[in-house]
Amino acid sequence: EEVLDIVAESGFSRFPVYEETIDNVIGILYVKDLLRSIVKKEEFDLERVVRKPYFIPDSKKINALFHDFRKKRVHIAVAVDEYGGVAGIICLEDILEEIVGEIQDEFDEDEVEDIIQTGPSTYLCDTRVSIDDLNEELKIKLPHEDYETLGGFVFDLFDKIPVKFEKKEYEGMTFIIQDVEGNKIKSVKIELNKC
Repeated sequence: EEVLDIVAESGFSRFPVYEETIDNVIGILYVKDLLRSIVKKEEFDLERVVRKPYFIPDSKKINALFHDFRKKRVHIAVAVDEYGGVAGIICLEDILEEIVGEIQDEFDEDEVEDIIQTGPSTYLCDTRVSIDDLNEELKIKLPHEDYETLGGFVFDLFDKIPVKFEKKEYEGMTFIIQDVEGNKIKSVKIELNKC
């Protein structure tokens, strides 16, 4: 019952299981395995339900890890530092978010509003906003066939990683980069230029 309470409150689907200290991870508990055990009315045995952990060095490159996840058909890894201690965990969603931006699911809190009107025809937009939502909200027609998000459209428009305050025109609109973090565009100001 205690395990079920933790699972229900967290919203996660996988949990590292350790003995005594966090540096002694003995397995990964998948919620679906736990539920299967409950449905079959089996006596609960945590060691039998957990899966073998996949350990990686914390220096492993993300592209190599992504390849390993696909090849081994796992979704979570335990990162270990040079001293053998657990540095953290990384899951497939973390990798995908590094590539395509934040992925919202039903348990994620809405962190910020995606589109904020800052003037009569000026909007500050989070680049994770979908092109469809942006088109609907601003009554514009950005191409949505090739891009899911504003970030994808802006990367293509600039054809490079732009710098803060760099701007480009597109069909009567001005796109001004507001925030860049590493290789990721975080926010863009859109000015709708009235003809």
